[in-house]
Amino acid sequence: MKPRPKDELTQQLWQDYRAGAPSALAQLMQLHYTDLFHWGMRLCPEREIVKDCIQELFLSLWQIHATIGEVENVRAYLLKSLKTKLLRELSKQHNHLYELNDEYDFDVLFSPDMRMIEDEYEVYQLKRLQQVLDQLPQRQKELIYLRFYQDLSYDQIAETMQIGRQSLYNLLQKALTSLRKHWQVGLNLLLLAMWVR
Repeated sequence: MKPRPKDELTQQLWQDYRAGAPSALAQLMQLHYTDLFHWGMRLCPEREIVKDCIQELFLSLWQIHATIGEVENVRAYLLKSLKTKLLRELSKQHNHLYELNDEYDFDVLFSPDMRMIEDEYEVYQLKRLQQVLDQLPQRQKELIYLRFYQDLSYDQIAETMQIGRQSLYNLLQKALTSLRKHWQVGLNLLLLAMWVR
């Protein structure tokens, strides 16, 4: 997969941040805040908790800037780190251990521009696709979100979800089989959703 300009800029900012430039970390936060916020809201519906965890993530990154190692994909690293922070925060607040399994909630919602499609049939089909996605287990929804909404590679998704590549392929196969079973057109619309966003 060819790196996108945003990914190239991210890698350069990461190098500058590791070299001790606070402005580079601020730019990284600015560049990825929206993606991180949307990702966090999929995991936790409480906006303030998500915002706090994003701030804590970047504060803790600054504290370790001199010792942090090289990161192959910064965006995947940030998504994974935010997820870990959110699950820890939810565990603290609810006195319940949230783990990296199917226990946590994960919602896939179409972006507002998707809702602006005027063709009634397409709107109906997208609503149907939303219903089909809602039937998937949490980890499968998360995988679909990372692949089609965050445009991560399979290696990046495996890193973000903290699972092996083979487990990822198995999970993807289950998700696609389930989509096919519940609605044959669902896969085509999922691909459409990827291009319309």
